[in-house]
Amino acid sequence: MLTIIGLLVWIASLAASIIGAEIVSKIGAVGRAVPSDWSRILGLALGLINTLFAAACFLTARRRRLRHDDLLRLSYVLVAADGMIRVGLAHLGTPGALGIVGVLLTHTLACAFLPWSPRQALRPVWPVVVVWAILHVAFGGVGRIEVWFGVLFSPFVAAPGVLICYLRDTSRLAEFKLRFFQKRYGEVRRELVDARRIHESLFPRPIKDGPILLSYEYEPMSQIGGDYLFAHRVQPRDDALGCLSVVVLDVTGHGISAALTVNRLYGELTRIFAEQPHVRPGEVLRLLNRYIHLTLADHSVFVTGLCLRADLDADIIEYANGGHPPAFLRAVDGTLHELESTAWVLGASGDTEFVPAPRTIPFGPGDSLIAYTDGAIECRGIDGALMSLAGLRRLIAAARTEHGGWPALVRSAVLGHRAGPPTDDTLVIEVSRSLTTASSTSRAGSRSRGGSSLVR
Repeated sequence: MLTIIGLLVWIASLAASIIGAEIVSKIGAVGRAVPSDWSRILGLALGLINTLFAAACFLTARRRRLRHDDLLRLSYVLVAADGMIRVGLAHLGTPGALGIVGVLLTHTLACAFLPWSPRQALRPVWPVVVVWAILHVAFGGVGRIEVWFGVLFSPFVAAPGVLICYLRDTSRLAEFKLRFFQKRYGEVRRELVDARRIHESLFPRPIKDGPILLSYEYEPMSQIGGDYLFAHRVQPRDDALGCLSVVVLDVTGHGISAALTVNRLYGELTRIFAEQPHVRPGEVLRLLNRYIHLTLADHSVFVTGLCLRADLDADIIEYANGGHPPAFLRAVDGTLHELESTAWVLGASGDTEFVPAPRTIPFGPGDSLIAYTDGAIECRGIDGALMSLAGLRRLIAAARTEHGGWPALVRSAVLGHRAGPPTDDTLVIEVSRSLTTASSTSRAGSRSRGGSSLVR
């Protein structure tokens, strides 16, 4: 393509020069030199030779399958040779050469069709400009101002071509970046979807029937989050109703880093309850604090945690709260009790300084315990006001719902209050007792099973 266009430029410039010379000869302008036939033939011959040279370069590159660097060097030689011929013929007075203007045209066309960068576009033109400047000064007169003015501005002959290369290079780079980031975004999104599926598989399955029920609602701020719920159920023996241990954790930070921390804590909790199925909440919190302090605190990762153990036979909940927002126990008669913090944030102190200070609270048939993470009380409305602990307390005290319905009710209230996307992970759980105890049939089945199991 560049070879054909170069030939057309040579023919057009030669025709324009001949037509201009004929017009000048007809008018008879004084001091105008009319090119001779030999001069015209010389210009046409060199133009054809230059075009044949370009065609030879094209065929060489096509047949030998040259490397990219060799192709670039060949294109530099081709454009530089064309410029040298034009400059030389212009100083010999040959029509059709166009001199520095011809160099401008050829270089601009080359930059339009060849994949040069702006820096590469300068390589074939600077030797031509140097030769043109030497000839211009040598034959134009050293003392003439217009000669030096032309020499001074001759490098700008490469400006249009360099500008074309810059715009094309910038556009190509922007398109490449867009394709790269689109592809990378798709890969990251698929990885996050898989990570979220694995992350949420660590959560326990809801318990929808039996003497004790467990339900929850979870909304991470991004694809995956740092809130976590762990449950371990001790199956009853004989006429006992059994126990359910629940751990609610909120890791500092959000996103992937917090989810990776949750994954580590899940492994630690699984180990604790596998080795000690009847472990008490205070001991669970102490072991978690020790683990976090030794492995995560150096990375400024801390955790708030609420651990509780619902003992259905003793009608109590034993709990320990490590810096977590207070949970609410709503009795069957509507009375509201708060399970306030009993210890520091997990990981902030060593094993010897940490005191879990567990407490007990009555937990009878029909009672519900509602726990949550700080995303439920720190969401802001359109006026900037927080949902706040007091607002959540009023909601739980005034609302009425069936067992298992508190997480959906609280999350709906959070969504109604919140203006804009979530700024924190939100986890709401409910542990409740049915009004009727387990039937004798279910107890008989429990006696035959016995043992302990993880609620997954």
